[in-house]
Amino acid sequence: MASFLLIFLVVMATFAVVRVEGTAKGAVPLDTLTFDKVISKHKAVVVKFDKQYAYGEKEDEFKKFAEKSSSQPDLLVAEVGVSEYGEKENDQLRERFNINKEDFPVYKLFKQSEATPVDFKGEIKADELSKFVKTNTRLWIGLPSCVERFDKLAENLLASDSSSYGGIIEKAEKALEETTDEKEKSSGEIYVKIMKKIQEKGVEYVDTETTRVQKLLKDKITDKKKELFKKRLDILSSFQYAKQGAKDEL
Repeated sequence: MASFLLIFLVVMATFAVVRVEGTAKGAVPLDTLTFDKVISKHKAVVVKFDKQYAYGEKEDEFKKFAEKSSSQPDLLVAEVGVSEYGEKENDQLRERFNINKEDFPVYKLFKQSEATPVDFKGEIKADELSKFVKTNTRLWIGLPSCVERFDKLAENLLASDSSSYGGIIEKAEKALEETTDEKEKSSGEIYVKIMKKIQEKGVEYVDTETTRVQKLLKDKITDKKKELFKKRLDILSSFQYAKQGAKDEL
Protein backbone atom coordinates (compact mmCIF):
# COMPACT_ATOMS: atom_id res chain seq x y z
CA MET A 1 0.00 0.00 0.00
CA ALA A 2 2.81 2.40 0.94
CA SER A 3 4.68 1.66 -2.30
CA PHE A 4 1.51 2.23 -4.34
CA LEU A 5 0.95 5.59 -2.60
CA LEU A 6 4.55 6.60 -3.29
CA ILE A 7 4.20 5.77 -7.00
CA PHE A 8 0.93 7.72 -7.14
CA LEU A 9 2.53 10.81 -5.56
CA VAL A 10 5.50 10.64 -7.95
CA VAL A 11 3.18 10.40 -10.97
CA MET A 12 1.08 13.35 -9.75
CA ALA A 13 4.18 15.45 -9.05
CA THR A 14 5.53 14.69 -12.52
CA PHE A 15 2.21 15.65 -14.08
CA ALA A 16 2.19 18.93 -12.14
CA VAL A 17 5.69 19.81 -13.39
CA VAL A 18 4.73 19.03 -16.99
CA ARG A 19 1.56 21.10 -16.63
CA VAL A 20 3.48 24.12 -15.37
CA GLU A 21 6.13 23.78 -18.06
CA GLY A 22 3.39 23.43 -20.67
CA THR A 23 2.03 26.90 -19.96
CA ALA A 24 4.04 29.97 -20.94
CA LYS A 25 4.41 32.71 -18.35
CA GLY A 26 2.03 35.54 -19.28
CA ALA A 27 -0.20 33.30 -21.43
CA VAL A 28 -3.67 32.08 -20.45
CA PRO A 29 -4.57 28.46 -21.25
CA LEU A 30 -7.96 28.09 -22.96
CA ASP A 31 -10.16 25.06 -23.64
CA THR A 32 -13.47 24.32 -25.36
CA LEU A 33 -15.43 25.58 -22.34
CA THR A 34 -13.56 28.83 -21.70
CA PHE A 35 -12.53 29.87 -25.23
CA ASP A 36 -15.54 31.98 -26.30
CA LYS A 37 -16.09 33.44 -22.82
CA VAL A 38 -12.54 34.78 -22.65
CA ILE A 39 -12.15 35.87 -26.28
CA SER A 40 -15.33 37.97 -26.23
CA LYS A 41 -14.23 40.04 -23.24
CA HIS A 42 -10.93 41.37 -24.62
CA LYS A 43 -10.12 44.00 -27.21
CA ALA A 44 -7.46 41.80 -28.83
CA VAL A 45 -6.38 38.22 -28.16
CA VAL A 46 -3.48 36.34 -29.75
CA VAL A 47 -4.09 32.60 -29.51
CA LYS A 48 -1.47 29.93 -30.12
CA PHE A 49 -2.89 26.58 -31.20
CA ASP A 50 -0.31 23.88 -30.57
CA LYS A 51 0.22 20.39 -29.27
CA GLN A 52 0.06 20.05 -25.49
CA TYR A 53 3.34 20.63 -23.66
CA ALA A 54 5.12 22.14 -26.66
CA TYR A 55 8.87 22.72 -26.48
CA GLY A 56 11.77 23.85 -28.67
CA GLU A 57 12.89 27.12 -30.27
CA LYS A 58 9.41 28.13 -31.47
CA GLU A 59 8.01 27.64 -27.98
CA ASP A 60 10.87 29.71 -26.52
CA GLU A 61 9.99 32.56 -28.89
CA PHE A 62 6.33 32.32 -27.84
CA LYS A 63 7.36 32.57 -24.18
CA LYS A 64 9.37 35.73 -24.95
CA PHE A 65 6.41 37.22 -26.79
CA ALA A 66 3.96 36.34 -23.99
CA GLU A 67 6.16 37.98 -21.35
CA LYS A 68 6.73 41.05 -23.50
CA SER A 69 3.00 41.41 -24.18
CA SER A 70 2.14 41.51 -20.48
CA SER A 71 2.85 45.26 -20.55
CA GLN A 72 -0.16 45.89 -22.84
CA PRO A 73 -3.47 45.83 -20.87
CA ASP A 74 -5.64 45.66 -24.00
CA LEU A 75 -3.93 42.53 -25.33
CA LEU A 76 -4.37 39.00 -24.02
CA VAL A 77 -2.02 36.20 -25.05
CA ALA A 78 -3.58 32.75 -24.83
CA GLU A 79 -2.81 29.19 -25.86
CA VAL A 80 -4.88 26.16 -26.78
CA GLY A 81 -3.13 22.87 -26.15
CA VAL A 82 -4.46 20.12 -28.41
CA SER A 83 -4.08 16.50 -27.36
CA GLU A 84 -3.79 13.75 -29.98
CA TYR A 85 -4.55 10.94 -27.56
CA GLY A 86 -7.21 9.86 -25.08
CA GLU A 87 -10.12 12.29 -25.08
CA LYS A 88 -8.30 14.46 -27.64
CA GLU A 89 -8.63 17.58 -25.52
CA ASN A 90 -9.41 20.78 -27.47
CA ASP A 91 -9.41 18.97 -30.81
CA GLN A 92 -12.86 20.47 -31.44
CA LEU A 93 -11.30 23.95 -31.39
CA ARG A 94 -8.66 22.83 -33.86
CA GLU A 95 -11.36 21.54 -36.22
CA ARG A 96 -13.52 24.63 -35.71
CA PHE A 97 -10.75 26.89 -37.04
CA ASN A 98 -9.65 24.47 -39.80
CA ILE A 99 -6.17 23.98 -38.38
CA ASN A 100 -3.97 21.09 -39.48
CA LYS A 101 -1.84 19.48 -36.79
CA GLU A 102 1.09 19.48 -39.21
CA ASP A 103 1.01 23.31 -39.16
CA PHE A 104 1.44 23.63 -35.37
CA PRO A 105 2.06 26.10 -33.88
CA VAL A 106 -0.65 28.25 -35.47
CA TYR A 107 -1.30 31.83 -34.31
CA LYS A 108 -4.56 33.74 -34.74
CA LEU A 109 -5.44 37.28 -33.68
CA PHE A 110 -9.02 37.77 -32.47
CA LYS A 111 -10.40 41.32 -32.36
CA GLN A 112 -13.65 42.36 -30.70
CA SER A 113 -14.64 44.43 -33.71
CA GLU A 114 -14.22 41.58 -36.22
CA ALA A 115 -15.88 38.18 -36.55
CA THR A 116 -12.99 36.53 -38.42
CA PRO A 117 -9.56 36.17 -36.81
CA VAL A 118 -6.39 37.38 -38.54
CA ASP A 119 -3.85 34.64 -39.34
CA PHE A 120 -0.18 35.11 -38.52
CA LYS A 121 1.94 33.99 -41.48
CA GLY A 122 5.40 35.23 -40.54
CA GLU A 123 8.45 33.58 -39.01
CA ILE A 124 7.80 32.53 -35.44
CA LYS A 125 9.97 35.02 -33.59
CA ALA A 126 8.97 37.17 -30.63
CA ASP A 127 9.66 40.40 -32.54
CA GLU A 128 7.69 39.22 -35.58
CA LEU A 129 4.70 38.36 -33.40
CA SER A 130 4.92 41.80 -31.76
CA LYS A 131 5.07 43.45 -35.18
CA PHE A 132 2.03 41.42 -36.27
CA VAL A 133 0.02 42.68 -33.30
CA LYS A 134 1.16 46.28 -33.70
CA THR A 135 0.30 46.26 -37.42
CA ASN A 136 -3.17 44.82 -36.93
CA THR A 137 -4.20 46.56 -33.69
CA ARG A 138 -1.89 49.57 -33.29
CA LEU A 139 -1.36 48.48 -29.68
CA TRP A 140 1.99 49.20 -28.06
CA ILE A 141 4.01 46.24 -26.76
CA GLY A 142 7.10 46.61 -24.65
CA LEU A 143 9.08 44.61 -22.11
CA PRO A 144 8.40 45.19 -18.36
CA SER A 145 11.00 47.97 -18.02
CA CYS A 146 9.94 49.79 -21.19
CA VAL A 147 7.80 52.95 -21.35
CA GLU A 148 5.55 53.67 -24.34
CA ARG A 149 6.32 57.39 -24.73
CA PHE A 150 10.09 56.75 -24.64
CA ASP A 151 9.76 53.81 -27.03
CA LYS A 152 8.12 56.17 -29.54
CA LEU A 153 10.97 58.64 -29.12
CA ALA A 154 13.46 55.81 -29.66
CA GLU A 155 11.64 54.94 -32.90
CA ASN A 156 11.74 58.60 -33.99
CA LEU A 157 15.46 58.81 -33.23
CA LEU A 158 16.42 55.74 -35.24
CA ALA A 159 14.13 56.67 -38.13
CA SER A 160 15.78 60.13 -38.37
CA ASP A 161 19.00 61.51 -39.76
CA SER A 162 21.77 62.02 -37.18
CA SER A 163 21.38 65.79 -37.59
CA SER A 164 17.95 65.50 -35.94
CA TYR A 165 19.17 63.53 -32.91
CA GLY A 166 19.68 66.60 -30.75
CA GLY A 167 16.08 67.77 -31.03
CA ILE A 168 14.69 64.31 -30.26
CA ILE A 169 16.96 63.93 -27.23
CA GLU A 170 15.69 67.30 -25.98
CA LYS A 171 12.12 65.97 -26.26
CA ALA A 172 13.15 62.87 -24.31
CA GLU A 173 14.75 65.00 -21.59
CA LYS A 174 11.61 67.12 -21.37
CA ALA A 175 9.45 63.98 -21.11
CA LEU A 176 11.76 62.78 -18.34
CA GLU A 177 11.29 66.05 -16.41
CA GLU A 178 7.51 65.73 -16.72
CA THR A 179 7.45 62.11 -15.54
CA THR A 180 6.19 61.73 -11.97
CA ASP A 181 6.10 57.93 -11.80
CA GLU A 182 9.38 56.79 -10.20
CA LYS A 183 9.54 53.52 -12.14
CA GLU A 184 9.01 55.30 -15.48
CA LYS A 185 11.52 57.99 -14.48
CA SER A 186 14.17 55.36 -13.73
CA SER A 187 13.60 53.77 -17.15
CA GLY A 188 13.46 57.17 -18.87
CA GLU A 189 16.93 58.01 -17.60
CA ILE A 190 18.27 54.89 -19.31
CA TYR A 191 16.53 55.79 -22.59
CA VAL A 192 18.13 59.25 -22.56
CA LYS A 193 21.60 57.84 -21.82
CA ILE A 194 21.31 55.36 -24.68
CA MET A 195 20.13 58.10 -27.05
CA LYS A 196 23.13 60.25 -26.17
CA LYS A 197 25.47 57.29 -26.74
CA ILE A 198 23.90 56.70 -30.16
CA GLN A 199 24.44 60.37 -30.96
CA GLU A 200 28.07 60.02 -29.91
CA LYS A 201 28.93 56.58 -31.31
CA GLY A 202 26.32 55.86 -33.97
CA VAL A 203 23.50 53.30 -34.21
CA GLU A 204 26.02 50.44 -33.93
CA TYR A 205 26.16 51.25 -30.22
CA VAL A 206 22.80 49.47 -29.74
CA ASP A 207 24.23 46.10 -30.82
CA THR A 208 27.59 46.44 -29.09
CA GLU A 209 26.00 47.54 -25.82
CA THR A 210 23.45 44.70 -25.99
CA THR A 211 26.28 42.17 -26.42
CA ARG A 212 28.22 43.74 -23.54
CA VAL A 213 25.27 43.66 -21.13
CA GLN A 214 24.40 40.07 -22.09
CA LYS A 215 27.97 39.03 -21.22
CA LEU A 216 27.84 40.88 -17.89
CA LEU A 217 24.64 39.04 -16.98
CA LYS A 218 26.53 35.74 -17.24
CA ASP A 219 29.11 36.86 -14.66
CA LYS A 220 28.76 36.38 -10.92
CA ILE A 221 27.01 39.59 -9.91
CA THR A 222 24.67 40.72 -7.15
CA ASP A 223 20.90 40.42 -7.59
CA LYS A 224 20.67 44.21 -7.59
CA LYS A 225 23.13 44.53 -10.48
CA LYS A 226 21.40 41.69 -12.30
CA GLU A 227 18.10 43.59 -12.11
CA LEU A 228 19.75 46.76 -13.41
CA PHE A 229 21.33 44.92 -16.34
CA LYS A 230 18.04 43.18 -17.19
CA LYS A 231 16.30 46.55 -17.14
CA ARG A 232 18.90 47.99 -19.49
CA LEU A 233 18.57 44.97 -21.77
CA ASP A 234 14.77 45.41 -21.91
CA ILE A 235 15.18 49.02 -23.00
CA LEU A 236 17.95 48.19 -25.48
CA SER A 237 15.54 45.71 -27.09
CA SER A 238 13.23 48.65 -27.89
CA PHE A 239 16.08 50.39 -29.69
CA GLN A 240 16.90 47.17 -31.54
CA TYR A 241 13.28 46.82 -32.63
CA ALA A 242 13.22 50.48 -33.73
CA LYS A 243 16.53 49.99 -35.55
CA GLN A 244 15.14 47.00 -37.44
CA GLY A 245 11.96 48.93 -38.25
CA ALA A 246 14.02 51.79 -39.68
CA LYS A 247 15.90 49.29 -41.91
CA ASP A 248 12.67 47.72 -43.14
CA GLU A 249 11.38 51.13 -44.27
CA LEU A 250 14.44 51.76 -46.44
